[in-house]
Amino acid sequence: MTTLQFSNEASLRDFLSALASSDEPQDAVSASAFAAGMGTALLRMVAALPQTRSDAIADRTRLAASATALAGIQEQLLETIETESAVKLFAARNMPQASESQRVEREAAVQLALRAATDVPLEIMRLCALGLKQAEIVATHDCRAAASDVELAIAFVRTAFHGARANLEGKLSVLTDVRHTTAVVDEIVRLTDETTVAVQRAGVLVQQRPV
Repeated sequence: MTTLQFSNEASLRDFLSALASSDEPQDAVSASAFAAGMGTALLRMVAALPQTRSDAIADRTRLAASATALAGIQEQLLETIETESAVKLFAARNMPQASESQRVEREAAVQLALRAATDVPLEIMRLCALGLKQAEIVATHDCRAAASDVELAIAFVRTAFHGARANLEGKLSVLTDVRHTTAVVDEIVRLTDETTVAVQRAGVLVQQRPV
């Protein structure tokens, strides 16, 4: 088995090949992160266009700040792909369990690995929420002719959010730390509310296409 550590040097073809292979560490969480990365990249492109909604200095200032924020979000999304790969390769389930003490140690290691595995999709959700807030800013100040690009970007990030959420919710049932699980559930609800509002607001702005 070859291990792909997705980085700035890895090609899209390599990543897609790894995603399609059952022998590689990439999965739906990595795909969600990459989809969100494509969405933020599109938003950065729109934010960098020379023409803005009103060609006012305020528009250019807000778009420049948004582009910087989106660049940071995109970099963090790429980092989650590598983190998820490391989590998937965690060897806790292969630890010995011949004795009671070994079984206890193994279960503790498994729970630690599972908790780390939930951290990755949750972080992707947080980054998607931040990206969608930036989408609202871009949609407010961008050139109206770029509305279709912003619309596609929002769709990428929104889909990534829901993909990460579905993966995370599927992992919660195997966690034994009730306090941690409750905190994660509360965070899911909060982030879902935030993204719903951001998508609705950005969507209204995107629909304001040129006549």
